[in-house]
Amino acid sequence: MPPSRFGPALQLRRIRAGLSLSGLSDLVHFSPSYLSRVESGDRTPSPQLARLCDTALGANGELADLLAPRAPRAASTPPPAPAAGKSPRTVPSSPRTEGDPDSGTPAPAGCPVALPAVDDGEDVRSVAHFTGHLGELRRLAQRVSPTPVLQQVGGAIPLLESLARAARTPAARDQYLELLAFYCEFAGWMAQEAGKHAEAERWIGRTESLAREAGAHDLADHTLIRRAGLALYQGNAESVVEYAAEAGRRGHGSPRISALAAFREAQGLALAGRGKSCAAALDRAGELLDATAVTAVTPVTAVTAVTAAPAAGSSEGSRARPPALVIGSDLAVRLGGPVGGWCLYDLGRPDEAAEVIRDGLGQLPDRAARMRALFTARLALSLADAGELDAVVPVVDGLLKDSEGLCSDAVRTQLRQLAISLRRRHTRPAMRELRARVTAALSCTGCVTPS
Repeated sequence: MPPSRFGPALQLRRIRAGLSLSGLSDLVHFSPSYLSRVESGDRTPSPQLARLCDTALGANGELADLLAPRAPRAASTPPPAPAAGKSPRTVPSSPRTEGDPDSGTPAPAGCPVALPAVDDGEDVRSVAHFTGHLGELRRLAQRVSPTPVLQQVGGAIPLLESLARAARTPAARDQYLELLAFYCEFAGWMAQEAGKHAEAERWIGRTESLAREAGAHDLADHTLIRRAGLALYQGNAESVVEYAAEAGRRGHGSPRISALAAFREAQGLALAGRGKSCAAALDRAGELLDATAVTAVTPVTAVTAVTAAPAAGSSEGSRARPPALVIGSDLAVRLGGPVGGWCLYDLGRPDEAAEVIRDGLGQLPDRAARMRALFTARLALSLADAGELDAVVPVVDGLLKDSEGLCSDAVRTQLRQLAISLRRRHTRPAMRELRARVTAALSCTGCVTPS
């Protein structure tokens, strides 16, 4: 519906609640003059203001629903969610090159690959080496900018392609293809963190193709959650829900992946203002993680995982893997609080969001630097919108110090919103200074221009 419907409806509910503009301002932390212009139709409210007013006036979603969600930028909109059993189509934007995300399954190269036979354990050692290398890159990514990490990942991919083409047995080839898929999945995350969204989508598409061919259907299903993540940071609630729900329906017998899908679906539902459905998705994620804890297996080493067969009763593509080949976050069991708080903010309840996120951050280890930075930025945003301005300053101080050098595009999405929120408090010198520091952090050294 047009925003012109929102202003009169807001004014009517405010008057019925016996609130002045100043009274409503105290609840939603927007100035009375701005709220007056919204009521008169002179200003278009943001979705966040609509949700805050809806919560403050007890409108049960009726006010927020009057404001149609903003459409995402067309250039960044992910492709529609595929039907079950079908793969998302990836459209190449450049000629195929070795190690490029537009590449699909390794194809014959100009020079024939003929590696001399060594011994039967050569493939095992090669897979173990590249698995360990990926683990080291994952750890490095928690300390430095994604751009040099992405370059390292891209450098290993052509060699893995050659090894896959030269594999002497179908089993060895599948091992290399699966490892390639994990490298591509990690490259997609690094591209997203670097702000290269189009490149991230291509890496995700290649991950899905390689994983399907290798029989790693759990990894292939997880690409839907990755696409949902791209849509989330672009504000496309509908695509988030579609991708995540489809990932949950597929699942391939993995409660953990289904739980990650439910968490992402909850975030999309919160962004759409669907509180009850969001709560149901969060509950479902918790139940699935409980099932994961019951069926958890002992981690295996990179070498033993190479030749390990799927465990009895396990689904295809979900065999035991070394820790470096984790699908999604290995902290899934600790995400309930942070994700729940994230959702509360989008549902117009920033005060509750801040409390829940703060508690959830206590469950995240220091090694998860990118995740901690993202949810700390969300905490700062929640505190600002809840009017807890004195509490915002130390949170932002810690965030800017701890995230320096990470150059995370996901964190920057939250910092941009925080800068807008702080701008409304420009009459306070401390907030003007804080906003200047947040704005400066949006252009950190080493960051690349988003594609």
